[in-house]
Amino acid sequence: MNTVGGIFGEITLICIVFLAMRLILKTILNLPGLQGKPIPEGVKKLFQFINKYHRLVGIVAVSTVIAHFVLQYSSLGYIPIAGLLAGLALLLQAGAGLLMRAQKDPVKRKRFAMAHTIWGVILVAAVLEHRLKIF
Repeated sequence: MNTVGGIFGEITLICIVFLAMRLILKTILNLPGLQGKPIPEGVKKLFQFINKYHRLVGIVAVSTVIAHFVLQYSSLGYIPIAGLLAGLALLLQAGAGLLMRAQKDPVKRKRFAMAHTIWGVILVAAVLEHRLKIF
């Protein structure tokens, strides 16, 4: 950590990895080859744990990315574009999740669920770019 906001960036990264595991496990469990087969108990418990804490970890991620932004900007006077895009992707994903939860109409809820998932994938790519500068 070579920056003032570094610890908050690290916490946010850990949260993003935790949240990405939900999508990875959900995808694995829905593979056609696994349909009808018993799910290993460890995988089932991990998925239940991640589902249980998904919302709380999302709130922590949003809170820490805001703290990271404020400390980085106050310390450096600028925010790297990749970091800004990653932060915006997180805020948009969180917004889609909140809007999905608020919807009573199943069709609209499904659309927001899809947007929440898509923004999750975009978020992971944006965080990888911000951290590893791969694109």
